[in-house]
Amino acid sequence: MTNQVRIARSFIAAESAADLIAEEYDCARPITARLFSKLLRTQDNDHYLVTTGDGVQYAFRIYQQGDRFRRVESDYLYELDWLNFLKGRGLPVSYPIQRRDGGYLGRLDAPEGVRYYALFSLAHGDALALKDLDQLYLMGEWMARIHVASNDYTPTHVRKPLDLAYLLDRPLERIRHNWTDERAANVDLVLTAAEEARQELEQLLGRSAPAPDSWGPIGGDFHQSSVYFNETNEPTFFNFDLCGPGWRAYDIASFLSNANLMHAPAERSEAFFAGYYAVRPLADAEHAAIAPFLTVRRVWLMGMFAREDGLVGHTFVGSI
Repeated sequence: MTNQVRIARSFIAAESAADLIAEEYDCARPITARLFSKLLRTQDNDHYLVTTGDGVQYAFRIYQQGDRFRRVESDYLYELDWLNFLKGRGLPVSYPIQRRDGGYLGRLDAPEGVRYYALFSLAHGDALALKDLDQLYLMGEWMARIHVASNDYTPTHVRKPLDLAYLLDRPLERIRHNWTDERAANVDLVLTAAEEARQELEQLLGRSAPAPDSWGPIGGDFHQSSVYFNETNEPTFFNFDLCGPGWRAYDIASFLSNANLMHAPAERSEAFFAGYYAVRPLADAEHAAIAPFLTVRRVWLMGMFAREDGLVGHTFVGSI
């Protein structure tokens, strides 16, 4: 009797993805699909560039098996519903395409378990240029517009919040479990930094329910490669896989960290903040919270890569 094996990660053949889209969406045939370059980023969702018979292109996402972020169906439905809300408010986001059955989310049985999928409008243009002050201003302005518009969003699906349990507690559990004794000093450093950030945030933002405008739907992972600008400098935001209810100050800190603006010439972060403040000025406590949220973001990233399923390799460790 042969031993049973567990599949940690599978890839759906592009031809099968195209057949699935042809069956479930009102798209002109023939339909082709090509897997976007994965390189070594096997921790990400799978994305396919879809081209229909009339030349329209889409992005087809097959989400990772849900155990990675403890997600269930309602988490995905929240993301798609929020994007439809933003689209309805005129915000420049990549939005889900409706299926023939009227829904937006599909599911398939992969070797590793159930995986969900959705078809999205394709963002055109080029990634944000970090040396372009006009684009950085627009980045801040439109992030603020998304935050402000989302104050009126009433969720119809439950999505796990980006609270400190998600951003700190669970990442720290994975770090403690996976970092070996040889890295004990590094663990102590991370634990100390995380506790200091937690205490500072509790002092700044309080332990009770957050203020309505400071908390709400956020992108969770804005960066220079998740917004494209066209030839007239109009942006399109995409890849909201890490969205959810959270602190707007954390959303800002995530972008500053992803774009490494803290170590860039000051004029770049100033351009971003000028755009953000033009729409949504930050309260003093919110602005002060960005610094500890930068630490929280680094801890979260380390915890995300400290995983047990082997998809990123045991030698890959996020920076401290």
